[in-house]
Amino acid sequence: GRGRGRGGGGTKTKTRRPRTFSFSPTMDEPCFIKPPPEGAALPRLVCYDLDDTVWFPELYMMCGAPWSKDELGRVTDTCGTELRVYPAASESIRLMLDPDGPFQSSGVGAKVAFASRTNRGKWAMEALDLLRLDEGTSLRDAVGDLVEIFPGTKRKHFASLRNKSGVPYSQMLFFDNERINVEEVGQLGVTSIYCPGGMSQGAWEKGLETYARNARQ
Repeated sequence: GRGRGRGGGGTKTKTRRPRTFSFSPTMDEPCFIKPPPEGAALPRLVCYDLDDTVWFPELYMMCGAPWSKDELGRVTDTCGTELRVYPAASESIRLMLDPDGPFQSSGVGAKVAFASRTNRGKWAMEALDLLRLDEGTSLRDAVGDLVEIFPGTKRKHFASLRNKSGVPYSQMLFFDNERINVEEVGQLGVTSIYCPGGMSQGAWEKGLETYARNARQ
């Protein structure tokens, strides 16, 4: 069936064929993630949705585990389809984790988190371990235990993130490609940014601007 990780039972194995996907232009656009303006209010926690926000294809579209990783760091599913990370997602997370960058050196000590409603949590966690920001840091390393992956409302994800991190909703920034999630989480007091077609430079800049404006109110 769609999204299952293995072929049929018994000794007979179905031939898996890579699927064809239409990637958002955002995946291949030049990306220049700029630091926020000096003195601007900065979020203490930035949370990203996973499917079609951090990566594409969405996991339900894929054949799933076991994942493979080649010498170039490309992660593919059992059909040979690559799971790609949006450049603005990886670049903005790198900026946030940079010890000499504004999010760490300013005393904010900002944290990164992931929140996903996928029902393919095991696949997601395995992919987070394989996908890397640099030689020594995986996406999973970037967030530690600040990862919430289970179906249902994102309100529950954020209640857990608040409890784990100690960061109030008003000091969080969230990116998601689904408007319903943006609306639900926004009602909690989290600055929430809609990014259809994946994380982009424009979404990042809008998020920082909106957060700073909300912080002044």
